[in-house]
Amino acid sequence: MKWFTFEIQRKAGFRFNLIDLILIIAILLLCWFIYQTVPGSTLFLVPIYVGYSFFLFCNVFRIGNRAEIVWYVPFILVAGWSIAQGNLVALWIAVLVFFEPLKIVLVIHCIRQGHYHGAFYQRLSQSSSDAV
Repeated sequence: MKWFTFEIQRKAGFRFNLIDLILIIAILLLCWFIYQTVPGSTLFLVPIYVGYSFFLFCNVFRIGNRAEIVWYVPFILVAGWSIAQGNLVALWIAVLVFFEPLKIVLVIHCIRQGHYHGAFYQRLSQSSSDAV
């Protein structure tokens, strides 16, 4: 694990560095600010959800930018519409019904493509070589 780096980690597996920690702290501060500014709303959960999603995509499963696009373009459209309409319930329903299952499908797709290099990489590559 590289803490002080601006280089892309090429080594397979889970990735975490100082920049990730700073981004997590910034997201939590933004959520706290939104929570204080818009009391009684679930809007403060949106940055947490987006941050958690990208952390899974970029650091845990490392699925790649092309696969991420399939998730974040529809999410931006649905979240933007829901926030503009003031209907956060619709956003959270879409998250549960569409976006979380889509994440699972994207991760499984990337693992099956054979170029997977995220968490549990060694275990998955050993089990696939044992099956041959």
